[in-house]
Amino acid sequence: MMLKHSWKIVGIMLSCVVWLYACKCNQEGNAVEIEKTIEIPKDEIEFQQNMSTVLHDYVPTLRTIQNDSTQYVSWHAAVKEIYQQNNYTSLWLSANGLSPKGKEMMHVLGNAEFLALNKDLYQYEQLLHIKDSILKILPTVDFNLCKQLEVGLTRSFFQMALHIDHGMFADTIQGIQSNFWKSKDAYIALLNKTKTDSIFQTLSTLEPNNPLYNRYMKALRAFVAKNNISSNPISIRNPKTDSLGAVEDTRKALVYHHYLVDSMKMFDAAYLDALKQFQKDNNLNGDGVIGAATIKALERDNAKKFQLLAINADRWRKEQIKELPERYVWVNLPSYRLKIIEKDTLRLEKRVVIGKSNLKNETPILESAINQIVLWPTWSVPQSIIKHEMKSFKGYVVTKNNGWTSVVQPPGPRNALGVVKILFPNKYSVYIHDTPTKATFNADFRAASHGCVRCQEPLEVAAALMSMDTFRMDYDSLVALKDAKIATRTFRLKKPVPVYFRYFTAEADFKGDVKFYADVYNRDKQLINYIFNGKQPHKLTKEEIREKQIADSIAIIKKKIKDSIAADIKLKAAQEKLTTTIAPQPDTTIVNP
Repeated sequence: MMLKHSWKIVGIMLSCVVWLYACKCNQEGNAVEIEKTIEIPKDEIEFQQNMSTVLHDYVPTLRTIQNDSTQYVSWHAAVKEIYQQNNYTSLWLSANGLSPKGKEMMHVLGNAEFLALNKDLYQYEQLLHIKDSILKILPTVDFNLCKQLEVGLTRSFFQMALHIDHGMFADTIQGIQSNFWKSKDAYIALLNKTKTDSIFQTLSTLEPNNPLYNRYMKALRAFVAKNNISSNPISIRNPKTDSLGAVEDTRKALVYHHYLVDSMKMFDAAYLDALKQFQKDNNLNGDGVIGAATIKALERDNAKKFQLLAINADRWRKEQIKELPERYVWVNLPSYRLKIIEKDTLRLEKRVVIGKSNLKNETPILESAINQIVLWPTWSVPQSIIKHEMKSFKGYVVTKNNGWTSVVQPPGPRNALGVVKILFPNKYSVYIHDTPTKATFNADFRAASHGCVRCQEPLEVAAALMSMDTFRMDYDSLVALKDAKIATRTFRLKKPVPVYFRYFTAEADFKGDVKFYADVYNRDKQLINYIFNGKQPHKLTKEEIREKQIADSIAIIKKKIKDSIAADIKLKAAQEKLTTTIAPQPDTTIVNP
């Protein structure tokens, strides 16, 4: 009782001191606010009581941004609730500055790169400066600084949790992810858990838990641990105008990227071997030639590499692939490769050609399940190709019913889909298929289709998928069936195989080595600008939105009129030239190759 009474007296005295400071006036007679700065003994109990009083006054004044109609709430709501639950006690500070848990939180924040995060998003430098300022004035305690550091660390924990859970980047309207509507309570429970558990491990529980992601993050953390990720610009001279200078620059770059240990010798075998290996690791042909794509990869310093690693970790988190099935087909579009993976083992890998690098033909990100394999398929030509690309209908079957024009290519060696197509339900009408054009598979840049994925040696892929099902047919048997007769046959899988189309410009291979790929669809720059360069999203005004809608409507009407005229002209010309009709095998799928 006596101790409790004594603390009441101390509290009253403290309140009086603060009140006197707060009411001090300047020479003009105007009231001025004085920071709550007092010198107190290094007594932890007293500090915590005073800190609790300050937080009780400060935290409820935080302005929460909340919109029930859009289901948005800012971090302030989570901060208010966590302190209310904990009776406004400090989570991170002690009388001597940061508490052990506060030091741990500052360490995690300062090493946010190991979680593939940009610590600048959490005002790390500002919080570090406040922490240093608090330490410099000890034993004086500035409670204004203390409350800023206290709430700043709490806010940072919640923001890091949100970004690990859902990604740093939200969308082009919102920019950086900042909405706690769905996850506020979960993150509050997580923060309470850190009282006894490691902060790093607690935050890591929010990460996806599948072998591909785990290998990737292990490689990312190894990269961060091994390298200084500050900016270090690299420049390679133009080999066409200065070949010796380009080789000299390349050698230095290879040393920087840990492919060489000596940059003095110019044309030795070690240099060529290193350059070829570097090219292979960056998904380029290992020819030892210093081309434009090789130069771009060589000029990527560690700061740029980390940015790529971080935004691709962000893609994993945003895609929300928490787990992967035992068996699946994986197509990482920038890698130009299809992989069949079973029990986290690479069973088969083939090169692919993906959609052209434009908004119209880009292969979409999707998730489905392969359920059909068609041998000797027909091709129902999409209307966009009929209207804009076909110059001749020779060898095609053209029909017109109720104003609808249908163009079908019969099965055969010249069919655009080759000898096999692999189907899976999706709203984009894309699939995996063979092609009579094989040369593209040897190119560095393999974005050439209308949206579908063209696959190298697709009969091997089809045979592997069928062997996973109930079919008793190996690759040789499938080839024999293909050679026996040109006739469309459809095999339906009883156990559909999951398939994923994803877009990662950096990933880890099955050995755990990081691979970087060209940003074929130019999507990295936007992410990097938002996450690392502080670019703010441009929000259109009502007038701008209305003008854009009108312009889009006019453009659509004009295009429809133009397409209709062009289609009629082509159809009339085709009907005049068409003398024979080859009846195709039934195939009602209308898709983009």
